[in-house]
Amino acid sequence: QASKNSTVGAGGRNAGGAHLARQRAERLLPSPPGGLPCGTGPSPLWRWRRPRRPGGTSAAEGKGTPRSMASYIIAGRADDPSFARAEFAAKQIEASCPNVFFRYEMKHPDAWKEFICSVFRQYDFHGYPEDFAGPLIWTHEGELVGSGAEFVQKVCIEKFGIRDPPSMSDPLFKQIAADNLKQVRLQLHREQNGPPFAEKCEAACVRAHAAGLIEPAKFDERRRSVACGASLEVWVSSGLEAERNAIREAHNEGQPALIEPGLKVGHIGQELSHVVALHPRPLSRKQLVLVPQRHFREVGASEIANAAATQNETEPEKTTSQERPAVPDATDTSANPEVVGQAAAPPEEAAAAAEGAEPTSTAGPPKMMLEVPPRSVRSEPNEDLALSDFVASMEVLCGVGGVATWMGLRGGSEYRGPLDMHLQVLPFPLHSQGEACPLRYPLELLCEAALRDGADALKVFPFRHAFCPIIPAEGTPEEKKKQPKVLAQAASDAYEAVKLHHPGSSCAIAFTTAWLLFVPLAPPEEGSAPHEAWLKMPPPPPAALCGIVVAPTVARGFPETAGMEVGLQTGKLVSTRAAEEGIPEGTPEFEAASREVRIATKILDCPAEIIGVWAKT
Repeated sequence: QASKNSTVGAGGRNAGGAHLARQRAERLLPSPPGGLPCGTGPSPLWRWRRPRRPGGTSAAEGKGTPRSMASYIIAGRADDPSFARAEFAAKQIEASCPNVFFRYEMKHPDAWKEFICSVFRQYDFHGYPEDFAGPLIWTHEGELVGSGAEFVQKVCIEKFGIRDPPSMSDPLFKQIAADNLKQVRLQLHREQNGPPFAEKCEAACVRAHAAGLIEPAKFDERRRSVACGASLEVWVSSGLEAERNAIREAHNEGQPALIEPGLKVGHIGQELSHVVALHPRPLSRKQLVLVPQRHFREVGASEIANAAATQNETEPEKTTSQERPAVPDATDTSANPEVVGQAAAPPEEAAAAAEGAEPTSTAGPPKMMLEVPPRSVRSEPNEDLALSDFVASMEVLCGVGGVATWMGLRGGSEYRGPLDMHLQVLPFPLHSQGEACPLRYPLELLCEAALRDGADALKVFPFRHAFCPIIPAEGTPEEKKKQPKVLAQAASDAYEAVKLHHPGSSCAIAFTTAWLLFVPLAPPEEGSAPHEAWLKMPPPPPAALCGIVVAPTVARGFPETAGMEVGLQTGKLVSTRAAEEGIPEGTPEFEAASREVRIATKILDCPAEIIGVWAKT
C-alpha cells in the first residue's frame, strides 16, 4: 500500500496530461495587453508582465500576490477529471507567471483515502469527510485553498487573472485523467519490479563500455548491394578466418566460455528461465545473449585456477607464446583467449609485468567469472529451441525491440564460440547507414511487403527458405495479442510447423514480433572434401537473414590471377579445382583436386550467394 503513495512531480511529467494541458493553455491564454514578453529563450507561450501601478507593484501584486516565489500543492486521484481540470488551470498559471510553482500529488485511487486523511491530520484541515473525493489544494506554508472549484475561482481567476478553464464535462479532462492513471500505474510497477528491461539493458551497456568489457567487432569494409529491390550489406573482416581457427582450437572439446560478471543484465522468461548478458564482441550496440539458466553458472577464481592446472598437466608445454594453450587463468587475464569481455590491465601494470617486476597496484580479491557452455544440438538434440526460449526472446524483443537469431548445426566442424551458439537479440537499428536511414534493418521493406502480400518466401533469397507471419491463435482477445507469451506461442508454433518439412536438419533462423524466417542448412561431414570449403567459408551468423552478412576477406587466387573467373564450369562462386577443371571422380588426381577450394572474390558483392553456399537444396 505504501508503494501506491508515490508522488509524480511536475518535473517528471513532460508528456501526457501536462502536454495536453499546455497545448490547451496556449489557446486559452489572453494575448499580451500591449506588454512585452518577458523571460529568455524560445517558448510556445507569451510570458508577460502586467502594467505596474504607481509605486512599483503590478495589478496582480496589488491584489496580494507576493513578489517572492509562490508555491501550491495540488493533490487528487489520478483518474479524477476534476484533478485534471485543476492541473490544467495550474499549467496556465505556470506558463504566464514563472515565479509560481506547483507540486502535483497524483495518487492511485486505492491509496487516495489513506493519503488525504493523513493530510487532514498533518495540516489540521477540518470540515472534510474521510471519503472526500478531492482534489485538495493548499500552499507550501500549510494555508488551505480548498477544492478544485475553489482553487480555480480564488487563485486562478481572482488572484492571477487567468481565464476560467473549460467545464468539467470537457472530454479533454477525461483524456488527461486516463493519462495520469496510466503514469501512476507505471510508476507503481517500476517501484515494485524495478526499472523496465530496456533501462536495465542500457545501464548495463553503459557500465560495461566504461569498464572496457565490450569491444565491438571490427571490419575492414562494409559493402552494400541491391538485389530484387532490396539492400543488403556485407561486413568484411580480414581477421575472421584466424579468429574462427582459434575458436576451433580453444573449444574443440566443448569447453565453456568465461565472461565477466559486468556483462550480465539480468534474468528473464517464464520463472526466470534465461540469463541475459551483453555480448562482449557485438555486431551492433547492446547485442544480447540469452542463455538458459541450466547452462549458466558462477565460477570462482580457485576453480578456474584448478582447471588451468589440470589442463597444464595433461598438455605438453608450448615453446612460444602463440602456441600457449587457451586455458582460463585467474592470475593472468591478459593472456587468456577463453575469458572474453574483460577489462585490460592498466598500462603501468602491463609494463611492470613485461619487465618481470611486481605490479605497482594492490591485487584485488580473487575474481568470480560467469561460465557459459556451448548449446550444441549435434551432441544434444534436446537442445533445440523450445517454447521457453521463445518466451524469453519475445520478452526481450517487446522490451528493447530488434531481431532474435539462432543457428543450430548438426554437422560440420564448429567454428563459433560458446556464446554464439545461444540465442542472440540484436536491437535496432541493425545496419551501417547511420541515424539518417529510416530502415531498422536492410530487409525491413521486403519483409513488410511479404507480410502484406501473404508471401511465404523472400524473393531476394534464391535458396530454400520459409517466411512465416507470427499470428496469435484464433480467438485471442485483441488486448492480449501483443503480450510476449502470446507472441512466443505463435512463434514456437510457426517454428515447429516449418521443421516438419525439414526433420533433423541444421538451420538458421531469425524472428521478430511479426515474422519468422527459417533456412535449412546442409553442413558437410567432417573430414570430407566439401568440408575444406566449410573451413574457409562457413555459414555467416544468422543476422544475415536480416540483410547483414559477415564474411572473411577473399584473396585472389588461380584462376583469377590468370584473368579467368571462378565458377565458369559450375556456376558456383565457391567451388573446387576438380569441379572447375572437370577432373573425373576416381582418377588419381581427383581426391587432392576436390580438396583445393576456389572462392570467387566477387562473392563479397553477392551476399545472398554467401548465405546460400550451405543452404539445403
